[in-house]
Amino acid sequence: MKSLYRGSIIGAGILALTATANFSSPALAVDFSDKKIQIIVPFKEGSGTNRYARLIQPYFEKYLPGNPTILVVNKPGGSGIKGANWFQRNAKPDGLTLFTGSTSVLNSYVFGGKKAKYKLLTWRPIIVSPNGTQYYTQRKNGVYGKDIKKDIKALQKGSWNSGGKNPTSSELRNFLAYNLLGMKNVNPVFGLSTGKRRKATIRGELHLTHDNTVAFTGKTQKYVKKGLLSHYMTLGYIDADGKMIRDPAFPNLPTVADAYKAVYGKDPSGPQWKAIWHLTNIAVMSSKSIWLPAGTSDELVNLYIATMKKILKDPKFIKAGGLAFSAYKQSFGKDAKNVVKNAVDIDKKTYNWIKGWVKKKFNHNI
Repeated sequence: MKSLYRGSIIGAGILALTATANFSSPALAVDFSDKKIQIIVPFKEGSGTNRYARLIQPYFEKYLPGNPTILVVNKPGGSGIKGANWFQRNAKPDGLTLFTGSTSVLNSYVFGGKKAKYKLLTWRPIIVSPNGTQYYTQRKNGVYGKDIKKDIKALQKGSWNSGGKNPTSSELRNFLAYNLLGMKNVNPVFGLSTGKRRKATIRGELHLTHDNTVAFTGKTQKYVKKGLLSHYMTLGYIDADGKMIRDPAFPNLPTVADAYKAVYGKDPSGPQWKAIWHLTNIAVMSSKSIWLPAGTSDELVNLYIATMKKILKDPKFIKAGGLAFSAYKQSFGKDAKNVVKNAVDIDKKTYNWIKGWVKKKFNHNI
């Protein structure tokens, strides 16, 4: 079966299902026979969030009691804001409307201002799925992926272009990381989708960029193997103690924190590092997610969590793209909500620092 959520993961192990919420078995009284359930995707067809939802779609039909019809409904616009606002206004707590979250949805929740009217932390998560951030550039830029100190020193000397959707989109984590590492001459090129940004970097029109792990292994890694690109660093992964560690999918590659220590001889600290830590929680630890609206009963939440765990063990699901879930620890229910809270609950001092940096760097007001 062709994968909908593409990418085999290097170093993938067994499904990591240890981050579970404590809940009772779902009541047998719940029956979705002859029901239609919507999964709202706040992005267009072809997006990573859309592929995530459509991968899970047929397995909800298979495992939910009554085998309901599952409809994926795309409501794109405003970096996820349009669809999230619709879900906030219209979703009823009856288990018939789900929402697919993403890095952009969390970014918009934090930085979207008055346009973002959705109350994310009142929603009830079913699952939150991490997905790493992989940094790459063309080898001709003097980066070879063998010595991180030499690679960063080479990048400190040049003037580089890096793309993104807008100043507060998910690519903000890249610009903050580059700046932290002393790469002061990184020029933003905004208005680019993920696919356009990737293709422009492969052509050499842009110099610095990232992919998430799934996209990287499915679409970009072949160019590394051909010698055109160098995969030199990851953003990292946040462990249960809040510490940045190596990306489980690429444990041999240095993180941004490793790169900083290699260049400057000390661990990163201060408001800029705290900002990157939060954005790592947003972009990596909370990369994709599925939610029920506020007010949904424990019975329905627990049923969906139990169903999701069955899906993750299904051999056909794994073959169709489930390996994307195996490198990273999945979170459910209350644990999932804590992961998201760590991401978006930014203290005022750090938030104001980010606002000031974005204003100075991009002449953009948050």
